[in-house]
Amino acid sequence: MIGRKFRGDMMETTLNVHEKVLEKIESAAASAGMGRSTLIIRLIKMAMDDIPNPARMGSNVKYQKRCSPDEWRPVHLQLRIDDYEYFQDLRRLRKMSISFILAYSVEKFLPQLLEKKDTDNYRYQNYIVIREIIENIISWRFIWGYPPNLEKHLQFS
Repeated sequence: MIGRKFRGDMMETTLNVHEKVLEKIESAAASAGMGRSTLIIRLIKMAMDDIPNPARMGSNVKYQKRCSPDEWRPVHLQLRIDDYEYFQDLRRLRKMSISFILAYSVEKFLPQLLEKKDTDNYRYQNYIVIREIIENIISWRFIWGYPPNLEKHLQFS
């Protein structure tokens, strides 16, 4: 993601998307009767459920294959701040750029998303970050959503 700007509880950002991926997104959004941004956010959130194991520490973030600069299109998104934070976590866990995650999601999940006619914009809501100290070791827990019995997750040492 490049270029970030806050507006109240929303965040503006820009993705660089390959024109062929963007064509698939725009066609799917039109056929599903939804906005392009809504479709993009849903696709990326589907990748959040598809993390078998985080990438190994020390590995570089992967980007899409290089190609001619005129094959890329900037796509502006307005995200809720928690969505922006989810996407940053996803980038860290998958070790892939958000644009690459989007391209991956288009290939893997677009048919499924269109088939399901899923209307849930808010698969994940709320974003909780908890700092714990366990035997002098700092630990961070990121919670995507609002877990039942939140109090048990908030016990501090």
